[in-house]
Order: sequence, then C-alpha cells, then structure tokens
Amino acid sequence: MPELFPTFPDYLISALVMAGAMFIYATVGFGAGMFAVAVLAFVLPDFAGTVAVLMLLTFVTEVSVLARTWRQADFRVVLALVLPIGVGLALGTQVLIAGDVHLLKRLLGVVVAGAGVWFYQSERKRPPAVASPAPPEALTNASPRVRAWIAIPIGLISGVLGGLFGTGAPPLIVLLRAQRLDKARFRATLLWCFFAMSLMRAPMYIRSGVLTTDVLWSAVWLLPGAIVGTIAGMIAHHRLSERKFALGVSTLLIIMGILLLISGGKT
Repeated sequence: MPELFPTFPDYLISALVMAGAMFIYATVGFGAGMFAVAVLAFVLPDFAGTVAVLMLLTFVTEVSVLARTWRQADFRVVLALVLPIGVGLALGTQVLIAGDVHLLKRLLGVVVAGAGVWFYQSERKRPPAVASPAPPEALTNASPRVRAWIAIPIGLISGVLGGLFGTGAPPLIVLLRAQRLDKARFRATLLWCFFAMSLMRAPMYIRSGVLTTDVLWSAVWLLPGAIVGTIAGMIAHHRLSERKFALGVSTLLIIMGILLLISGGKT
C-alpha cells in the first residue's frame, strides 16, 4: 500500500472520489481538481501528494478524450493562454511547496461558488431557444490585441491555481463562456489547456520533490477507478443537452466552491 493512503479504507474512499472526479472531467471538461482536492482534503494528510496524483490521473483522461475530440478545440485561445499559464504554474508550485494553503482554498471556494451562481442565474434567465448567453460587452467588441491582454491575467491566475490545487478551471471557464463555444468546443478547448498544464507541471513537481515514486505508485493504484470514471463520463457527455450541460456546469461550480470553502479550514 502506498504511503499516501494511511489505511485501506482511505484508499477505497480515494478510489471512489477519483472515479467521480474523472467522470465529471470527461463529461464537462473540468472539475476533477476542484472536486477531488476538496473531498480528499478530509481524507488524506499529504495535500501536495494528492495534487500530484491528481495531475497524473487527469493526464490519462485528457489523452483519452482528446484522442477523439482534439480537432474541436479553438486553438487560438489555447495558444494565447499557454505562456501565461506556464508562468502562473511556476508561481503556484512554489506556494504549494511553501506550506499552508488553507486560506487560499477558502478564497478560491468563494470565487468558484460565486461564478457558479452567476452562470446558473444567467442560464436560467436565457430563453431555451437561444444557443448561449450573450458574452460580456468588453469581450464581444474587443480587438484581438485586447483579447490577448485579457488572456494574460486569466492564464496567470489559472496557472497559479493549477500549481496550487491542480485546478485552474474558473478563470478559463469565464473566458471560454465569453467566446460562446458549444459544449463540444468548450470541453475540447478546456482540455487542451489542462493538457498543456499537465505537461508543464510534471517537470516542476519533479524538481520540487512533489512528484515522487510513492506518488507514481499511488496513481497506479487509483488508475482503475479513474479509467471507469473516464469511460462513463465520455458516454454521459454525448447524452447531455446543451441547456442541461450549461446548468450542470453552473451547479458543479457552486457545489465545488462550497466544498473548497469548507475543506479550506481543515487542519
């Protein structure tokens, strides 16, 4: 049994959580980090090790989903975000190594839950016949140069959150929702961003000592559950309607924000 799991029941709980996280990830294209880290904060004592294991398992899901859907992504958005995400990842990794992140998790929970409420209310008010809510005016009429400047802070914040918690979804979701992408392009574009994050985070975690042999072994133990969750999520994605998808995304944000807020106070 890897050292990450204090007892066998802790391993079983972790396996179920990872299966649920990968189901969410494969279904909507985000949420694995926020869900798994928030829940496992109550179960596993090694926060940094948990984040590293999650990175390895989400990499498997990213490759599995993108192997079929990679052409659907908006690569202009991905390319604009890669560099600032990389800088943010380096900063977030340093903070992860430094120690206490409970206050940051609470603040992240507030942001995530607030974004979820805003998305949910905007979707509820939208007539069902309309494909998606109108994006913010500043993004709709912005020039390409302005969009690039918007991508820089969003990428930085997403990278910092990714390095710290294994999730940089909330800022990216705001940007992609503003692009009015349908659910297939939304998921593919988001997964490409996360795939790039995984490729950059791995060497950072290795150099910092977060990604260890025990972490690799722990990921192997959790891999079967992650695979089951990924397959189930890929099936569920194709059965969701556009409106149900949007409401589901918003609801997940609210739930995960509350979980992060609660788990942020764990000592």
